[in-house]
Order: sequence, then C-alpha cells, then structure tokens
Amino acid sequence: MTGMKRIWVTFFYPSFNFRPLDNRLTPIFTSALRRFDALLTVALLLLTAVPSSRADGSATVVVPDRLCLPGEEIYIEATLYRGGLLGFLQRGIQGELLHFFDPQGNPLRALLTDPSGTARIRYKAGTPGRYPITVRLAENPRHSADPSTGNVFVQEKRRPLIFVTVEEGLMPPRSTPLLPKDPRKVEAQPASVKALSEMAPCHMLVYLTQWPRPSSHQIRSWLENKGYPSGPICFLDHPLLGGIVSEAPAPETDLLESLWRERSIPAHLVTRDGGLAEAAAAKGIRVLLFTAETSTSGTPLKVEDKHRENGQEESITSVHEWAEIPTIFRCRTEETD
Repeated sequence: MTGMKRIWVTFFYPSFNFRPLDNRLTPIFTSALRRFDALLTVALLLLTAVPSSRADGSATVVVPDRLCLPGEEIYIEATLYRGGLLGFLQRGIQGELLHFFDPQGNPLRALLTDPSGTARIRYKAGTPGRYPITVRLAENPRHSADPSTGNVFVQEKRRPLIFVTVEEGLMPPRSTPLLPKDPRKVEAQPASVKALSEMAPCHMLVYLTQWPRPSSHQIRSWLENKGYPSGPICFLDHPLLGGIVSEAPAPETDLLESLWRERSIPAHLVTRDGGLAEAAAAKGIRVLLFTAETSTSGTPLKVEDKHRENGQEESITSVHEWAEIPTIFRCRTEETD
C-alpha cells in the first residue's frame, strides 16, 4: 500500500518531493474545491457540445457591427456557425455561399466561407450615420439559417467615444465567472438607460460584450428591448476558461485602441471590471469605474490620477451609480479638458 501511495502522489503531484501528506497540500485542495463547481460546468459543456450523429442542418449567421470614419474603406465580415449549446464551442462552416446586401436591399457581393466559416467584403463608408448590412445564406440541402443584419456606424470625426461594458456595466454582477445568464432573464442596471440616452446625442456609444459571437443576437435584442440608444456592439472575446483553470489573462485593449481613431478627442470607458479599467487607463482612455466608494458629499471619488512616462494623464474615476455619469460629461461635440 505504501508503494501505491507513492505512485499516486507522484502521478498527481510530480513537482513535490515525496513525503507523507502534510499541510503543504492544504492550499492545493482548498483551491481545487473553489474551482470544482466551475470545472464540472465546463465538463458538462464539453460533453453536451459533442456533435450529434443526427445533423439537423441548423446554422447561425453572425454579422459583427463596424465603426469607422467617413470615406474609410473597411471589411464587413459574416461568419456561418453550426448550431450548438449556448453559443460556446461552435465551429464555422466552410464552403457555403453568403450573399451580402446593402441598406436598400441591393446585392453587394456573394462569397464562399473560408475554413473559419467567414466571408469578408470591402465596403467604403459614406456620411456619418448607421448603415445596416444584411447577409443571407444561399439555399442548399446541407444547412439553413435565418438572415442576419449587422450595422456599419460611420462616426462623426469630432464626436467623443464612450465604451460601455454590457455584462460588467449594464447588467447586475454575475454569480459565476464562466457562464453568463440568459439575457432575457436579466434586468438592466437602474438609471443606465436614461443616462446613456442623455449622452447619446453628442457621444458615440460603443457596447463591449463578453457574450459568445454565435449568440450575439441575444445581446442585441436585450439592448433594444431595454431601450438603450443604438451603437456598435463589439466583442471582447475573453477565453472560455480565463480565470478559472488558470490566472486571468491580461485584459485585451487592442480592440479599444483600434476603435479610438481620433486621438485628439478623449475616449471614455464605463465599467465594473477593474482589470480592464487599469489596462484601458494605461492606454490613455479615461475610465469611470463602478465601485462602492464615494466621497462624503456623494460626488465621484478619483481613486487614481497619475502621469504616464510620455506625459499623458492616466485617471480612473470612481462612481457609485449610473445617475452620476451624465453630470460628468458635457454634452457637446467638441469636448475639451
């Protein structure tokens, strides 16, 4: 039996020199217990996501929104996904024909999907405004999918950007970091619709979501049904297991930087995600971070205000509720310090 114990410990804990089990292993078991429930959820997800032997041919077309400047040439893409559980672990479908249509319903182009299930066309932006682009899957005996519409938002050059995280700003905090709730069962944060509606006339609102791309229509429907102002919906694409089976990855700020084209006009981020807030502030984006901390007078409390090496100011301002936010922004198209 002693030999068997040695083999068991060596197999599961190869980094430890074998000694009788002692308190050194207690933190490992404690950490394992904390993550056990989340890992069981992942295991169930992996098992149920295995393709069935009976292919029903259901698929989903996803057309992400785009934000650009007048006259800019951009790519509009559409991806065809196989049906699956909750939008996770869905694969793209290669070799199917997708038809692109302009806002008036005129055909733009038809392309076959690549190995990732994606087709891309070039598009030249016009004057500021919102331009819906519809994509349809060509009729075939293999797959069927409803048409999908994404929007090209052409930004006014002097209109400031406000990035808003959906799950970490507009929705209440989640009980689990892995699987988001069904948006149909989630209420909006109090006063958030009114606050963004007041800021929309003179700011470009950009919604950032962690929701999986194949089910992005659920987030779009949630925003519309709650009455939020229109704005491009962009994907943060957080790893599925980030922060659960390993340390949470550094927040991606490439998306924010790519959208912040007019650097002479300040960009803001409104979020409850402290990691994303710090990373965005380090890139020069001004952050409003939801916390429980406010000053005794109830005014926003600046929790960090320091100078970067290149001389730009980095700041994170703490706010307690959405009702405070419109008072921070001056509603005019040319914002100054």
